[in-house]
Amino acid sequence: MSVRLNIKSYGSSPSHTKAMYGNTTSGEITPTYGTTTKWGSNLTSAGMNGDISQNWNIGADVGKTYEQICKIGSTSGFYPPGRLVLGFTFRHVQNSTASRAVWLKRYGAMSSDGKLWSSEVLSKKFDFNWHNKTATFDSSFISHLKNSRYVKYIMFQFSTEGGNISRKTECTIGDFKFTWIAGLPGKELILPKLRPYSERSNTNAIA
Repeated sequence: MSVRLNIKSYGSSPSHTKAMYGNTTSGEITPTYGTTTKWGSNLTSAGMNGDISQNWNIGADVGKTYEQICKIGSTSGFYPPGRLVLGFTFRHVQNSTASRAVWLKRYGAMSSDGKLWSSEVLSKKFDFNWHNKTATFDSSFISHLKNSRYVKYIMFQFSTEGGNISRKTECTIGDFKFTWIAGLPGKELILPKLRPYSERSNTNAIA
């Protein structure tokens, strides 16, 4: 039986496009790395569904300011070890610019021991365009991960701040990809396999 590995050649992107799967909510949390302003959380009911490597949505219908923190990776994922990952890229779009529209406020990554790296605070968009984002982990977080740790969750914080009229709106995350180390010229880098949450700590699993 042939075994298909997840591989990446030097200077290229890997052939696979999957990421992390399963979503849940989180209480407020203060990041240790990156921008360390506390992430607030006072909502857990906004609906979440989809695949962040393609299209993942959060929808809310509220009449005042709320914040919801979403953790992606509660079912399965690559759970990349620190020796291989540098960050990630994705895009996001709102389907509304009206008052109380849900919008992406921050994004981040949580390590296997619960330490959070966070982006800066974003602002609500007043258009219907896709916006590209690049998360580049700082050297402190990478050093933390390299000490036998791995990325356990991809994190997003959403807000409905702005205006006073209740309406149902959505924000979409898409085209999520991890940014892997370059590897060595002439060599192929073997990446971790997509595996269930129960096997997340097995960072040597490759097929």
